[in-house]
Amino acid sequence: MTQNPRSISRATATAASASGALGASNRKGVWPHRFKLLAFDMDGTLIDSLAAIVDASVEAFADSPYPTPSAEQVRQVVGLPLEMCVEHWAPQASHQQVLALAEAYRRAFRGQRERGEISEQPYEGVASTLAALKADETFMAVVTGKDRRGLDSVLAHHDFGHFFHSLQTPDNNPSKPAPDMVWTANRETATDPRDTVVIGDTSFDMEMARNAGAFAVGVTYGNHEPNVLRRSGAHVLIHSFAELPRALAELSEAGAP
Repeated sequence: MTQNPRSISRATATAASASGALGASNRKGVWPHRFKLLAFDMDGTLIDSLAAIVDASVEAFADSPYPTPSAEQVRQVVGLPLEMCVEHWAPQASHQQVLALAEAYRRAFRGQRERGEISEQPYEGVASTLAALKADETFMAVVTGKDRRGLDSVLAHHDFGHFFHSLQTPDNNPSKPAPDMVWTANRETATDPRDTVVIGDTSFDMEMARNAGAFAVGVTYGNHEPNVLRRSGAHVLIHSFAELPRALAELSEAGAP
């Protein structure tokens, strides 16, 4: 069943909690839901990394013959594999130049982290909400355009690794919006796409969810605008990560994705 995307109001959730409407089972901020697997995008969903990505792209393009991508150009393609991002930023570049620019970007990003200069942090409420969802015995996965080396670095830096049962990257899957990362996570956790929710900030995430036969929750605080998320298939929009449990409870009342 296709639904019109709805927005979950922070004020509504707060008021319900204050009035005791959540009940005893919701004291940790988790609303009851029926889903077996939650598949999270990383950049723009769990961590605010746009500034770090822009900084690395500026450094990577500094000695190239191509213009440095703007923050808006970077924002448009966050979530895709790095080589695809470079192709978007420098469409005239040859394949070898794309590979060289991608490697320059990786060196720049690793340098930021090694020097402690990286501008990257989890969004408010991410750690506490993930902890509550994990306590609710829900499987959780990461489905990201980062390569595995980059994902492992982020998880270690922010101490997020223990939350996730499956880690999916383009290293061993087709990139978004193909459904394969979701389906691989389903296989690894013995879950079904119809019992899966993809949470992300871009059209690529919403389209991946729809292509996989899963539900799609769009976060409006990331890289793509709410109208883009709606058009690309979001069932529900949320404006902060802490609103996710409420969104899951509402989606539980829906039929098939």
